[in-house]
Amino acid sequence: MKKSDRIYQELNKKYTDEEIVESFVFNETLTPEEQKTVDEAFRKIRLERLKNMSEAEILFGNLMKFKLRLQDYFKRKGFEAPFSFSSQLKNYIRLSKKNNKDFADNIGIHPTTLSRIANGKENPNTALMYRLEKHSNGEIPAHFWWKLHARELEHAIRTDLEQKIQEGEKVKEVLVFG
Repeated sequence: MKKSDRIYQELNKKYTDEEIVESFVFNETLTPEEQKTVDEAFRKIRLERLKNMSEAEILFGNLMKFKLRLQDYFKRKGFEAPFSFSSQLKNYIRLSKKNNKDFADNIGIHPTTLSRIANGKENPNTALMYRLEKHSNGEIPAHFWWKLHARELEHAIRTDLEQKIQEGEKVKEVLVFG
């Protein structure tokens, strides 16, 4: 028995055929020409809606797209270079439509510090992450920024074997077990 037949039988125990028809939407099969016409009409409506969006609506839409991309990244395993803290900070600054100097002024840090962090020359601190959360009006939480940074740090620790050896040579005594 098909799944749809089983569903119908269960619904038929509770509802009449007329009630089922009135309450449920069934997919309509369109010819390719009809589907093309419907798609074209939808596209026109969508383009018209996009043209009439305010700057605030566009900014919010871009911010939500940024947030969803981060959430998708967090679901995946491991570090990906395009999702480094510095890359995402640059994307966020671009999204805000500010230059680095104005953005730095908005979040209360020196432009040189912002530049060093955005170019991966300096690590961010939690204060910056709190400021970024506030700047996004809470839409991009501080812990999202921390997750980006933490993944990058973990990747560096796992893959920088040269520094691991150099730092290990500075240890004078290791713990001995047994």
